Amino acid sequence: MNKSSLFSLVLVVIGCTTTDQATQDTRFMYNPDWSIPAGPVQIADHIYQVGTATLTSFLITSDEGHILIDVPLEENVGLVLENVRKLGFDPLDIEILLGSQAHYDHVGGFALMMEETGAELMLSELDGELVANGGRGDFFLDDKGLFPPAHSSRTISHLETVTIGSHTLTAHLTPGHTKGCTTWSGEFTIDGEPEMFVSICSLTAHPGYRLVGPDPSYPGIARDFCQSIAYLRDLSADIFASTHTEWFNLEEKTKAFQDGNRRAFVDPEGYMAFIDDSDRAIAQKLMEEGEPDGCEAVMAGEDG
Repeated sequence: MNKSSLFSLVLVVIGCTTTDQATQDTRFMYNPDWSIPAGPVQIADHIYQVGTATLTSFLITSDEGHILIDVPLEENVGLVLENVRKLGFDPLDIEILLGSQAHYDHVGGFALMMEETGAELMLSELDGELVANGGRGDFFLDDKGLFPPAHSSRTISHLETVTIGSHTLTAHLTPGHTKGCTTWSGEFTIDGEPEMFVSICSLTAHPGYRLVGPDPSYPGIARDFCQSIAYLRDLSADIFASTHTEWFNLEEKTKAFQDGNRRAFVDPEGYMAFIDDSDRAIAQKLMEEGEPDGCEAVMAGEDG
């Protein structure tokens, strides 16, 4: 799997970047494929992908209300709402919004979604600060990845849980890609059989991230990436998902599901392959930055 393919972003500065411009004029990195429309997809009992063809937004449903993990770009909110309706659910029953990573292609629609549904936003502390600032001050994008700010009412810590109805999600802080990057897990069923759903935030270090040396992107970023990879390797996962659909082969699995394979999204091998690919990519980046011993050296305290 080419993890960077969806992040071979079109580097475009559209107009100026003054703070009083519309946020869409300050999106330094933008891939038009992010807004390709798609219909809703069932992942397991009570969990659906309702985002675009390339960016995920996971709907967890219950008789007591619903949870939505991530809302991509502001312009995608209408599609997400329509997908919820297509499934037969009322968007006004969305009670909770959760975030994976505080980049505008995953949280840019939070403010509008909160307006449309009245849902409560819950985020990790560091990503919550960035979302509240509308993306300003990002360690990588600086002020070039802006979006309408949204304010969380609850700060989510590592291993803290969020429950709605009979469904409980657990937050796993896996920083590196963002400082508060959050992986979500929860047990769901497929035809009555329990399966562990895990949606990985991201393990991507973009070109331009600096992991080691005298001027890292942020202090401890290398250690964060290495610890997150090791942590996720030890996390049990049956249903593999993530923030970008290509990473877990959504299109291929959707076709298999539609052909009658109810367990099409059960893919522990794909989960481990993604982590292995990420591990190799971080090792390569560390080598390029002058650390040939990779995460072993970072975790020993020599770098990071």
